[in-house]
Amino acid sequence: MNDFFRGTKVVAAVRSEADITDCLKSNSRIVFLLFGTLLSVPGYVKQLKNSGKSVFVHLDLIEGLSSSRSSVDYIKSMTEADGIISIKLHILKYGKDLGFKTILRIFILDSKSLENIDRINSDDEIDFLEILPGIALTLIPDTVVKIKKQIIGGGLIHSPEQIQQILAAGAAAVSTSDCRLWK
Repeated sequence: MNDFFRGTKVVAAVRSEADITDCLKSNSRIVFLLFGTLLSVPGYVKQLKNSGKSVFVHLDLIEGLSSSRSSVDYIKSMTEADGIISIKLHILKYGKDLGFKTILRIFILDSKSLENIDRINSDDEIDFLEILPGIALTLIPDTVVKIKKQIIGGGLIHSPEQIQQILAAGAAAVSTSDCRLWK
C-alpha cells in the first residue's frame, strides 16, 4: 500500500484564514482546506502550494460549490489542488478521472455506518478514507483491519495522546483543526 502520509502523521485541517497563517508556519506538509468561497479558494490553495504543502479541497464545505461535476471542474481549472474530499462518491469518481487524489469522508454514527466497507475496499476511485470522529477507530478494531484503503482519523481530536491512540488503531494519519497539534 502506498504510504502517501509517510513523514506526516498529522494533517492540518484549516477552517479559517487564521488557520492558514498557522498552517504556513507548521511542519505539516498535507492540508485539508475546509472553508472558503469560490472567490477565495484559488488564492488559499496557491498560498499553501507555494509553501510546499499538498492541498485537498473539501468540496462539500466550499461556499458556492454544489455536489456536481462542475465543482470538480472548477477546482481543477482554478487551482493546483492535489486532491478533493467529499462524502459523495460520484463526485470523487469524477475527480479521480481528472487526476485528483480522492478522500471519501464517512461518519461513524452506528454499526450501520460500517456496512459499505467491502464496496469501499474494491472502489479504485477512492484513494483514502477519512473516518470521523477519529477516536471511533479505537472502538472498532475488527473493522479497521478489514479496510484496505489508507485511513485518516479526523474530528474531535484535541491531544497528542488521542493522535497516538488513533495511529495505533491503524490510521495512516490524523486530521485535526487544532493548530497546537500541527507541530
